[in-house]
Amino acid sequence: MLAWPNGKWCLLANIYLLELYARGLSRKNRGGTLLTYAANISHLIRFCYNNKTDFIDLTDNQFTFFINGLISERSGVSPERLARTANSVIAIGRNCLEFLASVGRTYTDDGFIGSNGRIRAEQKEFNIRQESQPKGKGKLVRKFWHHRAFPTPDAKNKRLPISTDVINRLREAVASVSNSIYLRKRRYVMLKLLEITGGRRIEISELTVESVYQAAKMSEPMLKLITAKKHEEKFRYIPISRHDVIFLLEFIEKNRRRIIRTTCGYKLDDGYVLVSETTGKKLQPNTITQEISALALAAGIKEKSCPHMFRHRFITKLFVALIEQHEFENADNFRRALLDTESIKQKIQEWTGHTNMSSLDVYINLAFEEVANFQKTYDIIKAQRSIDSFKETLKQLQEELRVGSSPAEISDRLQSLIEALNTDLEI
Repeated sequence: MLAWPNGKWCLLANIYLLELYARGLSRKNRGGTLLTYAANISHLIRFCYNNKTDFIDLTDNQFTFFINGLISERSGVSPERLARTANSVIAIGRNCLEFLASVGRTYTDDGFIGSNGRIRAEQKEFNIRQESQPKGKGKLVRKFWHHRAFPTPDAKNKRLPISTDVINRLREAVASVSNSIYLRKRRYVMLKLLEITGGRRIEISELTVESVYQAAKMSEPMLKLITAKKHEEKFRYIPISRHDVIFLLEFIEKNRRRIIRTTCGYKLDDGYVLVSETTGKKLQPNTITQEISALALAAGIKEKSCPHMFRHRFITKLFVALIEQHEFENADNFRRALLDTESIKQKIQEWTGHTNMSSLDVYINLAFEEVANFQKTYDIIKAQRSIDSFKETLKQLQEELRVGSSPAEISDRLQSLIEALNTDLEI
C-alpha cells in the first residue's frame, strides 16, 4: 500500500498497483516485482509531494527536472559516487511514465501523456516471436515508455555461469565461516541445491521436506520445485541423483530435525528444507544471497558470485546435454530445434521454469563453447553429472573429517552414498 510522505493513502498509486497485480506481476519474496514497481514510483510520489503538485498537473519540464534529479543524486554512503546507474534511472522513469499513463486514464485525459501531450513521452514497442507459432506469425508485442530526458543506457554486463573453481572455493570456505554443525551442513545443502536444481533463490528457499521425501520414493527421483514467476503457484520437477536424495535426507532427519525440536517445535514446523538456526522458520531468499556473499568473502573470491549464477550454470549444462543427445552441429540448428521441436522445448521449460524460449538464447553460445570432446550419448552425460556431484560430496565429507566429524559416522554416510551412486550409474 503506497502512501504520501505525510502518511495519507495515495489512491492513484494504489489503483496502478492493482492494475499491475491484475496483469499477473508477482508478489512473492516479500513483494516481488510489484514491490519493485512500487519502490520506483515512490520517487515520483515524493517529488510531487515536495513540490505541492498533483500527478495530473505535472508538466513536461517538471518531469524532466525529476529525471535530472534522479541522475545527479549522490549516494548517502559514498558521496563521491552516484546513487544509481543510468539503467536504474531509466527503469524508474519508465515505471513512472506508465504510472502517469494510468493517472491519465483515471482522469480520462487523453492529452496528459504522449508524443504531443503535456508530458511529451513516446511509447515504443518491440516484438517477441512466440515459439508455438509459425515464422512471421503470432508475434508478441511489448511496449515501453521513453522520454528525451532519460540518460544513455549503460552497457549491459552479462552474468556468466559460475565456474567449477568458484564453487569449489565456496564449498571449501564453509567450515571456516560456520560456527555450528547445523550452519555448516545447511550451507553445504544450500550450495548443493543451487547447483543440482538451477533454482532461483526464492525457489530454493521454498523447497519443502515433503518434496524430498516424495523424490526418495521415485524410481527416477524428481524434486518438486515452485516456479516463482507470477503470483499464481506453478511447479516443475527437476531430476536429481539418488545419492543427492540421500544427502538431503540426512540433513533433514539429523540436522534440521534437531533445530525444529529446539526452536519452533514439530507442531509449528512450516516444512521447508532450509530453516533458520534460531527460529526454525524458512530461510529468506535474501539470506541465501548473503550466505553466498559471506562465503565468497571468506574464500577471497574477487569475481562476481551470486545465487543466480548457479542457475546460469545449470541451464548451460542442460543445453550441453541436449546438444550432445541430438547431435546438433551449430547454434543455428539448435535454435531452430528449440523453436520447432516440442519435446526439446518441453524439457527445457520443465527443468528451467522459462515460459519464453527466446530469453534462453544467451545460453546457446555458452553451451556450444563447452561442447568439445564429449561422448555422444545422453546416458554418459547423465552419468557424468552424477559423478561430478558425487565428487563434490566427497570433498565435503573430507572437509568434515578435517574439522572433527566422527570417522565412523562419515564411513556410514559414505557407504550409503556409494550404494546410491552405483544405482545412478546403472545405464
